[in-house]
Amino acid sequence: MSLETQIKELEKRPTKTNGEDEAVLFEQKVTPFRNDLAKSSLIVIVFSTMAVEAYIYDYAARHLGDAFVKDHLDKLDTLSKWIVVPKLITGRELSRQQKWFELLKKLIKARNSIIHHKSSDAPIFSTDIQQYMKKRDVNSELLYEAARQSITLLNILADKIAEIDPEETPWVNSYLTQ
Repeated sequence: MSLETQIKELEKRPTKTNGEDEAVLFEQKVTPFRNDLAKSSLIVIVFSTMAVEAYIYDYAARHLGDAFVKDHLDKLDTLSKWIVVPKLITGRELSRQQKWFELLKKLIKARNSIIHHKSSDAPIFSTDIQQYMKKRDVNSELLYEAARQSITLLNILADKIAEIDPEETPWVNSYLTQ
């Protein structure tokens, strides 16, 4: 059973106490599952982004040469590399009007929010704590969604590269799928 399913099952179960005690008891039960889901999401996001970055760099280096990539393409951001590199190699561009483009932007944004996390003061008052918890929950949900979508993104990118460069299929599959 997935962590998400376990959390939903806990949310359905009523607790035997009333009022604030019920909320505290529920949080004590569900928090470990939410923490595991958050950790797993972080791992998926970071490693998916690494795979996307490693593949496009390797694709460019194998076809255009290491020196050219280092001198002219290495400093481009990941999104730009996914636009420029296929065009340089195949003469065909991956359309930015497709799902992969938005998913890659979201994945990079999620990775950046993890890697370049901005700290903040700990909340002191109960109203501040409640706002902090709501913000944390929204952020966790966004990261979980980015992690789920990253798997879709990897498959889409593999398909797009294989479509414009069929000889690349074994390479792209070894980096981005399976």
